[in-house]
Amino acid sequence: MTGGLSFTQLQAGKRPNLTLKFKSGSEAIVTEPPKKEVAPEVSKKPSIGKGDSTIISIQKTLNSRYGCNLVVDGITGPKTKSALIKALQTELNRQFNKKLVVDGKWGAKTKAAIVTIKKGAKGNLTWILQAALYTEGYNPGSLDSIFGKGTETALEKFQKAKKITADKKAGKGTFAELFAS
Repeated sequence: MTGGLSFTQLQAGKRPNLTLKFKSGSEAIVTEPPKKEVAPEVSKKPSIGKGDSTIISIQKTLNSRYGCNLVVDGITGPKTKSALIKALQTELNRQFNKKLVVDGKWGAKTKAAIVTIKKGAKGNLTWILQAALYTEGYNPGSLDSIFGKGTETALEKFQKAKKITADKKAGKGTFAELFAS
């Protein structure tokens, strides 16, 4: 007895653990067991927060490009700043053979190794400058690794605010203001 339902109809609405009880005639009573509460799955990947989308992008890039293992939460904090310093140290070693310890700490050796970058520069050092400016509240526009007008404007505003020479070039003084505090 199928309670007036064909085999196909029974399969189409099939649910696990259904109990079919038949009364006399063709009337069927279907009962379901009580639903159990299921705990949400816990992801092993770092969670992605709902903070600033550009900071999320910066954190993801630092993780993928430099293996920083940041929590991607969109919030600028000391770990994001340290990761930017690690990225800077890594690039100074790669591009200029500065032989720095990549520890994410701003110090005299890192400051001494700084090279000056200016409008027209392209690459990872420019991206680090753009990201650092953004985390300090100076939006260079697109974080595109190209030192263009937006980066130059943001840099000049930062330099004026920090009362350092506003020469629109990022050298030792500028990087020290970005990372020393």
